[in-house]
Amino acid sequence: SASTPKMRAVFEEKARLQAWMDVEAALALAQADLGVVPKEAAQKINDCAKIDLLDLQAIKARGKVTGHSLVGLLGEFRTVLGKEAAGFLHFGATTQDIIDSGQMICVKNAVAVIEEQLTAAMRTLLTLMDEHSRTLMVGRTHGQQALPITLGFKMAIWLDELSRQRDRLLEAKKRDLVGNMTGAVGTFASWGKKGMEIQSRTMEILGLGAPDTCWHSSRDRVADLMALLGLLGGTAARIATEVYNLSKTEFGELEEPIGKGQVGSSTMPHKRNPIHSEWIIVLARSLRANAVQAMEVMIQENERDASAWKTEWIIVPESFVMASAVLQHLQSIFSGLVVRKTRMEKNTHLLKGLLLSEAVMFVLADAMPLPEAHERVYEASMKAFEKETNLLDELLKDPEVKRLCDPKKIAEAMNAANYTGLSAETVAIVKRKVEAKLGKG
Repeated sequence: SASTPKMRAVFEEKARLQAWMDVEAALALAQADLGVVPKEAAQKINDCAKIDLLDLQAIKARGKVTGHSLVGLLGEFRTVLGKEAAGFLHFGATTQDIIDSGQMICVKNAVAVIEEQLTAAMRTLLTLMDEHSRTLMVGRTHGQQALPITLGFKMAIWLDELSRQRDRLLEAKKRDLVGNMTGAVGTFASWGKKGMEIQSRTMEILGLGAPDTCWHSSRDRVADLMALLGLLGGTAARIATEVYNLSKTEFGELEEPIGKGQVGSSTMPHKRNPIHSEWIIVLARSLRANAVQAMEVMIQENERDASAWKTEWIIVPESFVMASAVLQHLQSIFSGLVVRKTRMEKNTHLLKGLLLSEAVMFVLADAMPLPEAHERVYEASMKAFEKETNLLDELLKDPEVKRLCDPKKIAEAMNAANYTGLSAETVAIVKRKVEAKLGKG
């Protein structure tokens, strides 16, 4: 419920260690291309850059003794390489070069999973939105019934927001999926004049962008990605909150899919709880908290500050795993959402005509100034609300309204289906825009 197997696989222990080895191999190949290390050594490093060739327990044991994040891996890697090639492993690089670039390999894979899941959820919602473009329901403001809308209109706003989150994610790929290979303090000193070329070629091999300057202490890219996951979680939680609220017994308009055998309570057999919505809301809260932590990590001392940097080792995989779970729950909601049209239509009559007070006011405004029309509808509305009577009946008790206005026109104005504005047109606009972005699926 709080993760997905596909995203866990991106950040599991062996995958992260393999990413570090991939960086070491790319560095060696780049250096060989530029004549910095022998080609035979680089090829040996590349051929042996497979985590399954290393003893994981030995890596962990070395790490505990040395207290160092990378030395354990390097030691075991060199054992596998043999003496000649081992001397050219990690040649002039610093630990953070390897770990940051390795993290970005994992992040690149993670972003691909998020993009795939988000696109799939959007496609499902697109179909649902189109299906309900004219499904009548109550629009609410300040927690109160306001005016009629359609369910498709509500979903169009959801889909448009998800589309913006997808846009942000795609833009971030160009901006943030950048590695680093700059040496101890970022000056390329250990490689002399070939430093920038080594970095550029290494990142080209890895499929990452090359930065203009070292980012050992400049963590805005990671913070950007964490903030984007927080934003995505916020959108999902808003949708989930709406489903949660509209599935309350007193509303009864929507319901999450309920699986056969699903139990809502250990003591109340009738319960049908919105578990997907609940999980989204819970996980989105943690995504926002991690986004704040990522911004705290941006404040670092000097050219490197592990006391801040290492926070990312926790929050980056954690956030991507949670974001993936959020999207899985969202897809589950969209795929099996139960729409109770009869209850939705019934709820438009709950206020006995008060839902259409604006429409009625404009009918009256054809026969009197708008401020006066507002006042008369207001007075009739307050009476209808207090007495639990029908707005039309209260209006027609007003002699001036009865004299100036056609009761049939007032009654027509109180048909909720005739006052959804451009709800269906909004759905059509969002449908065209999102279809153009997603292409054929």
